[in-house]
Amino acid sequence: MAPILEARRLDKSFPRAGGAVTVLQGCDFALAPGENVAIIGPSGAGKSTFLNLISGLDAPTAGEVLYDGKPLTGLGPDGWADWRRAHVGFVFQFHFLLPDFTALENVLMPARLRGDSGAQAAGRALALLARMGLADRADHLPGELSGGEQQRVAVARAYMNAPRLVLADEPFGNLDLQKGRELADLLLSLGRDEGSSLVVVTHDLTLAARADRILELRDGRLAEAPAGLS
Repeated sequence: MAPILEARRLDKSFPRAGGAVTVLQGCDFALAPGENVAIIGPSGAGKSTFLNLISGLDAPTAGEVLYDGKPLTGLGPDGWADWRRAHVGFVFQFHFLLPDFTALENVLMPARLRGDSGAQAAGRALALLARMGLADRADHLPGELSGGEQQRVAVARAYMNAPRLVLADEPFGNLDLQKGRELADLLLSLGRDEGSSLVVVTHDLTLAARADRILELRDGRLAEAPAGLS
C-alpha cells in the first residue's frame, strides 16, 4: 500500500553563535493509510521538530516531504496552510482552546476557517463532542471544563474536517495516568472509525505500545524502536 505521507532524508539545523546545532539528520519516514505510529525519544531529541517539518510548520534544512507521492516541500506558507486545512488535524499537549468560545464553537472552528458554518458542520461537531462524552458540555466555555474535558474538546476539533492525517504532540502530557489512557482510547478508536492515520509523540511507553509501530528518535536519527521498548 502506497504511503499517505513520506519524509526523505530530512535534516534540520538551527543557527547559533559560532556554528549550528543539528537536531535531525537523514530522517526517513513512511506512514501507511490508516496506520498509527508512535514516536518516542529523550527530551530535546527533536520529536516536536520532526512533527513541525512533516506538517510544514517549519522548513527542513535538507530533504523533502511527500503526501500521496507528491512533494510538499516546495509549497509556500499559503500552500502549506491550505494543505493542513484540508488534510491535517492537530492535538497538542496544551489544548489551545479559544477561551471566549464554547466547546461547540471551538470544535467548529476548523470548519469555519474552511468557510463551512452550516447545519451539517454543526451536526458533525455535536456528534464529535458526543463521541468524546461531552454531549452535555457543548455550551460550556473552556474555563468551565476540567483539564481532561478540555483536551477531549481539542481531539474533537482535530477531527472536525475529517482529516486523513492527525498529528499529536504529547497529547496526554498534562493528564494523570487514568485520564491519559481514557483519552488514548478515544483518540485511537475515533481514528480507526474515521480511517485516518495518526502520528503521536509520547513519553508514555505503555501508550506508545498501542500504536501499530514505535519509532525512536535519538541522536538526530529516526529508527524502529528496540524490541524491548515495544
